[in-house]
Amino acid sequence: MVLRVAVAGASGYAGGELVRLIEGHPEFQLDTVTANSNVGKQIGEVYPHLTSVGLELKETTV
Repeated sequence: MVLRVAVAGASGYAGGELVRLIEGHPEFQLDTVTANSNVGKQIGEVYPHLTSVGLELKETTV
């Protein structure tokens, strides 16, 4: 069973590392990445080593 996950704060250092770890895990599917900065950019524009992720940073709303 694959679990779909979202990462809030993905444009920060810890969030970027979490995205990297989730992308490499066979039982997780990264569904959404959110941030307060860099909204509208691809996660790969913020972290070039994550260009294969192909997700756009959405605004974090709570």
